[in-house]
Amino acid sequence: MAHPDLNALKNALLPLAKRMLATYGEFFPYGAFMRPNGEIVDCGVQDRDEHPPSEKLLHVLTREFRRRAVNKEIRAAGICCDVKVSRPGSDVKTDAIQFRLEHVNGEAVDVFIPYKLVSVGKIEFEEMFATARDREVFI
Repeated sequence: MAHPDLNALKNALLPLAKRMLATYGEFFPYGAFMRPNGEIVDCGVQDRDEHPPSEKLLHVLTREFRRRAVNKEIRAAGICCDVKVSRPGSDVKTDAIQFRLEHVNGEAVDVFIPYKLVSVGKIEFEEMFATARDREVFI
């Protein structure tokens, strides 16, 4: 990851994902943004549905981050979600924590940390990898 702001967002989002996986074996999408002064603010979506579709939550978070970007209230945004992904060079899908990260400078990247749930409370994390993504927030 090239920009330190994106790395800071990933590091701010990661602990909750690890706790949720260890406790529940999964988690709903949530996010964080960085204000122009560098402050990181966590955010999530409240929904009346106890088990809202992840796509709905992703849409709401993206829309809110885009609104804040247009108003120049943020310089970076990140969404964390629980996904299935294939590692580069493989067709086999594995569970992973995904970080959808974007910066006002135009950088947009997906960072994945594959994992295996070994037992309740025990997770094995594998090597992280990243791929470029299309911008959705700073457009």
